[in-house]
Amino acid sequence: MKKLVSVLLAFFLLGALAVPGFAASRVTADTSVVVSEDGVLTLTVSVPEGSGLATFESTLQYDAAVLEVQEVTYGAGNMTTSNTDTAGQIGLFMIWTETQETAATLVTVTFQINDGAAGTTNLVFTDTAATDNDDNAVNFSFASGDTLEVALSEEQTITDADIPSTAGRYVAIGGAAAVAITAIVVTTAVVKRRRSA
Repeated sequence: MKKLVSVLLAFFLLGALAVPGFAASRVTADTSVVVSEDGVLTLTVSVPEGSGLATFESTLQYDAAVLEVQEVTYGAGNMTTSNTDTAGQIGLFMIWTETQETAATLVTVTFQINDGAAGTTNLVFTDTAATDNDDNAVNFSFASGDTLEVALSEEQTITDADIPSTAGRYVAIGGAAAVAITAIVVTTAVVKRRRSA
C-alpha cells in the first residue's frame, strides 16, 4: 500500500513538472513630456518592438486647475477611445485585431497650461491593465514610474554660446562713445566759463 501511494505521488509530481508555467509577459513603456514656449504640454507613451499587446487601458490623472485637455491622439490599435468627461482624468482604451509587434507610439495627450500656473504638476497613471492575444494579463509598467512630475516652465539659462561674438565690441564702442560725449560736455563747459570770464 505504501508503495502504491509512493508511485502515485511520483506520477503526480512528474505530471505537475511536465505542465508548462505561464508567466505573464512584461511590457515597459517609455513616456516623454515636452513643454513648449507657448504653454503647451505634450505627453507621449510608446512601447518597444514585440510588446504583443491586444488590449490596453489606463486612467491618466492630472490637475484640472493647472492643465486643460486639448487633444488625445492614438498612434496604434484598431479600436480606440478616450473618456474626458470627468475633469482631472482621462480614460484611455485600445484594442488590436492583431497584436502590436512593432515599436509604436500608443498615445499622445496634449494639454494647455492654464494662465498663471507655475512650478510643477503631476501626471499619474492609475488602473493600468493590458492583455495579449490569448487574453493573458500583461505585466505593463512605465519606465519612469506611474507618476510623472513635470516642470510647467523652464528657466532659460544663458551660456557663452548664446552671447554673440560681437557683443564685446558693442560694449567697447558704447563705452568709448560715453567717454567722448563726457569729454565734449566738459570741454564745452570750460570754454563757456572762459568766455564768461
